[in-house]
Amino acid sequence: MQPNSATLFSWLFGFTASSLLCSGLSAQAQTPDSAYYGYITVTPSDLAQSSGSTTDNTQPTLVLIQPQTVAATPEVAQVPGVNPLKILGRSYIGVGGNIGLDGEETNLGEGSVVIVSKAGFAENFSLHNAVMFGDETTTSLTLSLNFPIKTPVTGQTIVIPFVGGGVLLQPDDDWEADPLVSGGVDVPIPPRFTGTVRVNVAFPEDDETDLGLVLGVGYNLKLF
Repeated sequence: MQPNSATLFSWLFGFTASSLLCSGLSAQAQTPDSAYYGYITVTPSDLAQSSGSTTDNTQPTLVLIQPQTVAATPEVAQVPGVNPLKILGRSYIGVGGNIGLDGEETNLGEGSVVIVSKAGFAENFSLHNAVMFGDETTTSLTLSLNFPIKTPVTGQTIVIPFVGGGVLLQPDDDWEADPLVSGGVDVPIPPRFTGTVRVNVAFPEDDETDLGLVLGVGYNLKLF
């Protein structure tokens, strides 16, 4: 029995559609998850409903779905938090007290209220000041070398030892100036304060020394 032209056309159309469908599935399997291929069969009644017209065509139509790529969501960069220990000002001013440990020639050897301050010119160089109010007013001026100690991982400054030398001024005694040696530590108290401990040794006479311990808390400033 010889197949008519309509039957032959149907076989060829079915074979072509099957080949295209298999090719589409193979392409879909080889593409990444963000893209896809596919085919859908649209009947004449579907076309008529979508266009509002009628047609005598009885053959289904094979429609290719174009590949669509889903854009990947970019990763949001993690911004590290600002560490307050890294932005502390090098300078401060505050209040404290002096504990006299030895000597009677100056206020270093007596108890007194103190205004403490520090002017930081660089990370390793500063001027430590103190004004002591007692029986007499005494001012200490010390140029200091700073040795900040930082954590190895974050670089946070946890303590700043310092040592230096200067003068001890006594305005009530005709501004007499005596040699002074000082050493201590500044401890950052984030984000606004710094604690300070200082040991001052003055030499008012050739055979005498005055010794005092200063404890104070300063408010951080950014002068330089």
